[in-house]
Parts: sequence; structure tokens; C-alpha cells
Amino acid sequence: MDRQMIAGVVVVAVLLTGSRWISYVPVGPLYISDVLMCAAFLRVACSRSDSPKRTGRTHGPGILVGLLLLMTALHLLAVQADVRLAARDAAPFAYAAITYFSASAYQRASDHGRERTVQLLHGGLLLHFGWLAVATFAPEFAATMPQVSVNARVMGIRTDFDVAVLGVLAGMSIVRMRRGRVWLHATVATAALVPAFALPSRAGILACCTCVLVAVLLRSGKGGRLNVRAVLAAAAAILALVAVLPITPGGQRLLATDGGSATAPREVVEGAVGTKRARFTAWNRVMTYTLDDPVRASIGVGFGTNFMALSRADLPLRGRGEDKADGVRSPHNFLLTVLARLGFAGLTVVAALIAALLVVVVQTVRSGPPDELTSLCVFLVLSIFIVALLGVVLESPFGAVPFFWAAGILLAGYRSRRGRRRRESEEKILPRTARVTAGAG
Repeated sequence: MDRQMIAGVVVVAVLLTGSRWISYVPVGPLYISDVLMCAAFLRVACSRSDSPKRTGRTHGPGILVGLLLLMTALHLLAVQADVRLAARDAAPFAYAAITYFSASAYQRASDHGRERTVQLLHGGLLLHFGWLAVATFAPEFAATMPQVSVNARVMGIRTDFDVAVLGVLAGMSIVRMRRGRVWLHATVATAALVPAFALPSRAGILACCTCVLVAVLLRSGKGGRLNVRAVLAAAAAILALVAVLPITPGGQRLLATDGGSATAPREVVEGAVGTKRARFTAWNRVMTYTLDDPVRASIGVGFGTNFMALSRADLPLRGRGEDKADGVRSPHNFLLTVLARLGFAGLTVVAALIAALLVVVVQTVRSGPPDELTSLCVFLVLSIFIVALLGVVLESPFGAVPFFWAAGILLAGYRSRRGRRRRESEEKILPRTARVTAGAG
């Protein structure tokens, strides 16, 4: 039996386990995520050269990923500034290459190989929950952990992404309830939501709640459509989340976004409103700077250029969160980063890729409970994309690698199912045509 797991799963599991802080663990002149990515690429190359060719067609993630990688390569070839800094800016886009490996490996893997992949990722999610719960409720202990770099400490919390990953664990636990051991999975889901709601992250809470809602729909939907049971379960989940939000730090911050929350403390309201105002100011400056020049609007500034400093969009965001040590090079919105770096050409490709993924997610939810790996990839894509709209997540390896790895599996699975349906319809038509021809003869 083929026990081989899907390519790239080790680096994804490591990044989901430690999130931001583990991505800064140095391995010589590189970081651990870069080393693991290189190892995954080499392993795929060696396994393909040594293994015999298999029959049957495998589907890639599609032309959009190829166009994104082509644009990235062309911009890198045109770099005239600091090459190392340009490579750092380009890395999140280059990580999209992992979609080809996950897409191919997913279709070639056996059921057992896919199960082992899920087990490894689920173990990483549980480990992430463990250290994050300790860091959330025992911050004094977490503060004693060693530094892994200037920018990160072991058990250092990256609030938005860590809460989103807790949402993935909660979603997986809800989906697994249908396999039995209901109380165990219900306990894990509830436990994961405790630190999630205790941490003050609006984007993280939105991602977490989305995972819970989608998990309820996946678990309840049957027969290729959303039945009454699924709709009622989703409505109950929404009502429960709405009831819990006002009494939790994360929920209070979310409800205080417009300054109209009656339950949130004054300092929470002021912080939420101030952060929103700073981001809107930065976003407006990035948009204005990019659109002021036709060349920048068309193909972007490329890599190596600090468009945040040139547009003065870094000033409102300076000194916030993860940008304190590094300086601000992203506007806390991935789509705006794409617009500034690659222009409307790149934004069109990325927007089309995101739209294609959302179509796959919707069709997966409507089609009833999928396999666990597909469910996990749905949660990863949705949660990471949501927090990427309000933070520097897809511009970083801990967000980009899991996102594109999961995207490759979803796109390949969708294209594979569509190709199989096309072949089945052709097989039904051909005998019918043969019978008509024979009768005419």
C-alpha cells in the first residue's frame, strides 16, 4: 500500500504548528521555511525521476498560477536595486509554485497517503493549540521563552493568524463528529474557541467564525445540496456566535470597529477605531501612489522598491504589531500589495485565482461532506485569505505556504472531478452514437 504523504505537507505542518515565530527559526543564512521548501522540491524531483510512470492524466492547478509565477520571474529579472531585498519581496509570490506539487501529489496519492497527510496536519494543529493556550493564559511563562531571531520569540503570538488556525482546528473537529467519538471532537472544538475568543483580533475572529459556519454546513449537507437540516444548523451556529461575541475580547473589538459598541470598554473602542482609521489612511495612500503613474498602475513597482515609504503609507502603520522591528513594507491588505507590486495585470490574475478558489469552496459545500483533506484545505484557504485582507499574512511564509499548498489540492481536485464527469458523459454518448450508426447501416 502506498503510504506516501502529499508533497510539501511537512513544511505546512511545521508552519501551522508554530505559525509566525517558527518561520523565523534560522538555519544558517536561511530560515527553516526556506530550507523545508527546498527539501520538498528536491524530494519531488527525485521521486519523479526514480518512480515508474503511472497511467492516467493528472490535472495541475491551472493557468492562473503559472501566470502569477511568470509575472514574478519577469519582475525579478528587471530588478536593479538590492537583490536580496527584492527576493524577500518576491518570495510570497514564488511560494505559489508549491501548488503544482500539492496538486500532482494529491491526485497520485492513495487513500492511506491522504489519511496520513491529514493526521500529520491535525497533529500540528493540536500542538499549535497547546502552546497558544499556554501563551494566552500564562503570558508570564511565554515571556521567558528564548528569542529565535530579532523579530520573534518562541511561543510569540501572531494574533490574527493564530486565531485563524484555531478556527481551522475547530472546523476540523466539527467535521470529524460524523465519524463518531462526538464528545471528544466537540470538546476539542470548544477548547479551540476559548483562546480564539480571548485574543483581540477582528480578522482572526472573522476567519474563525467562518470556519465554524462552513464546518457546520459541510457536516450537515447531504445528497449534493444544502438540505433543511444544514440550513437550520448553520442558523443555530450563527446565533450562538452572535450571542458569544459581545462578551469576549475579540468579539468586543470586532463590534467596536465603527465605535458604536455599547458593551466594549472605552479603550477597546478607541483602539479598534484608531487601527481602522490608520489602515484606511494607508490604503488610500497606496492606491493614490499606484494609480498616479500609468506604468505603476499597469505593471506595478516590482520587487525591492519600498512603495510604502514612497507613498508615505507606512506612517499611519508604523510601530504597530509585527512591523515594529522590520519597518512597514506591506499595507496590511494582500490585494493592495499585489496591486502595488504587480499592478492591475497582477491583480487581475490574483483576483481570478481567488474567485476560482471561492467557486470550488462553494461547490464543495453544496456537494455534501467531502473527504477530510478537502475539508481541511477549504478551512485553510478561507481562514488565511480572510486574515490576509487585514494583515501581513500572505506576504509571509507562514501564511503563503499553507494557503497555496491547500489551493493546489482544491483546484486539482475540482479539475479532476470535472474531467472525470466529462469522460463519463463521453462514454455514455459514444455507445449511443454507435447504435444509431449501426441501425442506419
